[in-house]
Amino acid sequence: MMDRFEVTYLIHSFISLAQVAEKICNDQTTGTFTKIPDISSGNVGCFSAEIISVEENFVSSLKQYRGRVVISYPIDLCGYDLSAIFTIACGGVSSIKVIERLKIEDIQFTDQFVAQFQGPKFGIEGTYRKLGMSEGPVIGGILKPNIGITPEDSANLVAQLVAADIDFIKDDEKLQSPPYSHVKDRIDAIMPVIDNWQQKSGKKVIYAFNICHSDIGEIERNHEYLKSKGGDAAVINVNQIGICGLDSINKFSDVILHAHTNGLAFNERSDWGISFNVWQKVWRLLGIDHLQINGIDGKYWQGNDSVMEAYYAMTQPLGHLSATLPVFCSGQWGGQVPETYNRTGKSTELMYLGGGGIHGHPLGAQGGVKAIRQAWDSCISDQNIYDYAVTHPELSQALSYFSHKAKQ
Repeated sequence: MMDRFEVTYLIHSFISLAQVAEKICNDQTTGTFTKIPDISSGNVGCFSAEIISVEENFVSSLKQYRGRVVISYPIDLCGYDLSAIFTIACGGVSSIKVIERLKIEDIQFTDQFVAQFQGPKFGIEGTYRKLGMSEGPVIGGILKPNIGITPEDSANLVAQLVAADIDFIKDDEKLQSPPYSHVKDRIDAIMPVIDNWQQKSGKKVIYAFNICHSDIGEIERNHEYLKSKGGDAAVINVNQIGICGLDSINKFSDVILHAHTNGLAFNERSDWGISFNVWQKVWRLLGIDHLQINGIDGKYWQGNDSVMEAYYAMTQPLGHLSATLPVFCSGQWGGQVPETYNRTGKSTELMYLGGGGIHGHPLGAQGGVKAIRQAWDSCISDQNIYDYAVTHPELSQALSYFSHKAKQ
């Protein structure tokens, strides 16, 4: 049987959604605005899209139809090429006149489709193996301040974080290779700190360097330099790199790929666009090992339900692919740990990433890391976080200081 993929569209239109669905099927496959007399009808069938379902409501006050349309497309239209799939399933659809609002909510891929992709090379299992961990959350940190500091300043911050018993550290998404801090210079300054700490303490800490650039060749050169210095991970700005860039990176990469999704809100905060649920599948197909999803009571626009929808979407199995590590981030400092723990079904297969919540702690970075780890320890041992804080001063100060900040 011919392989196919299904796309779910959330649509608003002034004509019935059944008519809109017909138009999508026609415009995005074998049709155009007029009949083409010389086309061979015998070849059309295997390239035609099919309407799977139409669910609609008519809003009489607005004279508008609203609902969902599911359309199935044959792989023969595009092959297993994600850029071609997005051109067909998403590109032209957004320009159809009769559509007033459009959100691509989901794409369903068959196991046969997923089998064409390698997916994550490390994922959860590979990350824990590199860290020498068997269980528990990965406690991560972001360097703050995130821009304007030299590689040497960055190395000094890293020294503070590794001494605080952190597991993972990353460059900020905004710090690529500015004139004052090229990524190769950061690698030269930071990797000796990481290596020396492992030799001294026996603890492995992973640092993810932002190797991104508009030139894919420069990304590859940054990757090769990172590998030559013993590096283990890279930050990838997936929306800026795009489908082609990420596909290329995954072919040559031999490090953990930690995805930052900056720019996704242009899709998520609008009635137009492509949902996280779609993108997370694409990024996993193309090899992302860690995926940031924001966090509970975070500093950005997302509500907690939206964060958890992202978590449960990206933790759903996707064919044979290794599981990608979910990363809770954005204004995280430890006080959000109990709700995070409970709403994930008491999972600890995740990364909990702090920036200002670590460096802004009253006792400094070491106090920030310890407070977050203590918050997790309290939950895992089924103890109330406030009761636990009575005998853990770092957590106690975090609860007092950041709870006050959250109310401002």
